[in-house]
Amino acid sequence: MTMSRASAMAALILSVALAGASCASSGDSGNSPETTDPKTTPSASPSESPVPADWKVAAIEEAQVQIPPDWTTEQAGKWTVSLVAPKDDLGSSAGFGTFLSGALGPGDLEKAAGYEKDILVGDGAENLKRLPDVTVDGSVFYHFQYETGRTWNDSYGTKDGEKLIEINWDLSKTSLDRKGADALIAKVLPTFQLL
Repeated sequence: MTMSRASAMAALILSVALAGASCASSGDSGNSPETTDPKTTPSASPSESPVPADWKVAAIEEAQVQIPPDWTTEQAGKWTVSLVAPKDDLGSSAGFGTFLSGALGPGDLEKAAGYEKDILVGDGAENLKRLPDVTVDGSVFYHFQYETGRTWNDSYGTKDGEKLIEINWDLSKTSLDRKGADALIAKVLPTFQLL
């Protein structure tokens, strides 16, 4: 049985918070040198272009993105909003992104990415791969790409203090090929801003 995304997010947040608390109580002064994994070196920022004036703001408590005027949003409290791509002539959307945040506690982005990978593997993600990190407006995001039988999926996550902010994309294989899915994400992701 697989965990729901919300349950998995809660488990991730609790695990990282507990791991950080145990590190802090073990007498570690926090002065150890940081190591950098060369395969996850932040990549160049997506090309920055001005956002068209008619785009709409979609916000959670800590951050916002902007979406084209033909997209819709579905707010689920102050920490989650769905970004829904426009419907085609048959009334089907190409998919959606889930923009959410939650308390993560102490820990770095790599630890959060490790937990995210474990969740995705547990949920049966096919062709899962970690792509180079992406920097948007000064925020470094981990990036996982995978698929299911029906969807192209991308999971982006960044930290802001002790908060984890994610944008998880589920895009229909019947509406888009992989390049089309990437192009759709590339419209919205560069508009990310911390509040």
